[in-house]
Amino acid sequence: MPPISASEAAAGPPPPACPIATEHHSRFCPTCSSRLEDSRCKLICRTCGYFLSCADFY
Repeated sequence: MPPISASEAAAGPPPPACPIATEHHSRFCPTCSSRLEDSRCKLICRTCGYFLSCADFY
């Protein structure tokens, strides 16, 4: 087994993977920050009524 270099020893073990799954920011309402729900060709906020149509993506 080769010796460990000083830089490898200082780095320590790799950090654990983040336990929180990240979602894209477009999945949250820009008005109230609630999660948007899929409804056919729209994303709808059940809290404040905001919606994003699929036509808005183009």
